[in-house]
Amino acid sequence: MSFKSNYQKLEEFVSVMVIIFSGFVVTAIMKLNNSFTFPSLDEMLWHYRSSIFWDKIVNFDFSGLIQSAQPGITVYWFSGFMMKFIDFDFNDIMRRIAEKKAEGLDFNSAINDNSQAVYAAYETISFAFNTPLILLTVAFFISFYYLIRKLGFNKVISSFALLFLTTNVFLAYWNTPSDKMLNIFITLSFLTILVYINKLGSRKYLYLSAMFGSWAVLSKLSAFFILPFYLLIFVFYAWPIDKKKIKLIIKDYLLWILIFIVISIIFLPTIITNPQEVYNLVFKSESVVEKNYEISNYANRIVFDYLKSFLFVMIGYMAQASSMSMFAYFIINLKKEYMHVFNSLPKKIINIIILYIGLFFVMVTIISKNHDIRFMSPAFVVLNIVSAVGLYGIFELIAEKIKLDNENKKIFYVLMFIVIVLSQIFFIVSSGQLSDKIIETGILKFF
Repeated sequence: MSFKSNYQKLEEFVSVMVIIFSGFVVTAIMKLNNSFTFPSLDEMLWHYRSSIFWDKIVNFDFSGLIQSAQPGITVYWFSGFMMKFIDFDFNDIMRRIAEKKAEGLDFNSAINDNSQAVYAAYETISFAFNTPLILLTVAFFISFYYLIRKLGFNKVISSFALLFLTTNVFLAYWNTPSDKMLNIFITLSFLTILVYINKLGSRKYLYLSAMFGSWAVLSKLSAFFILPFYLLIFVFYAWPIDKKKIKLIIKDYLLWILIFIVISIIFLPTIITNPQEVYNLVFKSESVVEKNYEISNYANRIVFDYLKSFLFVMIGYMAQASSMSMFAYFIINLKKEYMHVFNSLPKKIINIIILYIGLFFVMVTIISKNHDIRFMSPAFVVLNIVSAVGLYGIFELIAEKIKLDNENKKIFYVLMFIVIVLSQIFFIVSSGQLSDKIIETGILKFF
């Protein structure tokens, strides 16, 4: 019995690694599809900032650690230390930035000007800088699967949620380091708080949620969203409220906040040594919230910018298997004769995930001035769970209709796995970006 249990665990782990590998294959093809160019070369500026950050840290100089409105502090901690092992002169890059600024242009104009010198300079340091990010991403994928399983979702749903996550080309929006960190840590914080609040894990999950939440905010300020949201779900799970429940909510929430603050201070000591810097970042940065807008401009921004983003999602993200499965989830829920396929699933958790997605969209589209679709990527990450539930529901209904046994179900799921991976690759290759050089060399010629 023990051998069988260990074999099943090994089998499950191998399947997870195969899914992650499939994601890397799709990502590699996307890079090929774009001739190995980098969609956001301002990464190089993160290298430069990291070098400054670590120089200050090792000298216990905690002023000037905030170098961006992102603020990207976790980028410096997790990848920036690699800059200490690299002998690289940023003077040429900074000279280009200074020249562009003198012309009234921002740093992106200097870094994204397709200069071969800039590309060559980037390539010399990119691998070292990104290696910790790649390892962190793999660890996140494994944790994502583990936490979904712990929340009560079966292997099929958890596997397809992970597959959607790893192969979805819209997670190319993870291209900037701060975006990567935000998506990873805000998702881990959300899933661990769900484990704790559903009494599926010990208090350590509350501590982990606070730690990940702190790292998410230190990655990008939009993660502040989770502070009021977590209070909301604490109340939601305790409803109807009485005095005893209020005390428990306050106790857990304040403990979460306390750990959040302690971790934040440890990773950003500027909070204590230079609080004005942090205040300016949070409350005065135009990158966070639009200030002093006119009503007409506000209406224009909401109507047109949001619609533009929405259409972009519809054309791109919604054209893929994950979104079709998401629509299936809602359709199945509308049909009473089909709803039984979801009876064994944690419906309350699914509803909280949907609430999280909805409120995050509201935050990005109404509160923040940044309507770029990539700022919604944390919502897309957990949207994959809903999509996986929908796909599972479709399969269960088909299996019922044609009376498939468990062995044939496994074959059916494997076939769907292959179809999803191939469809994601086809989506990339058919986008019209494939270079002539790649076609001529025969790579991907079978497409």
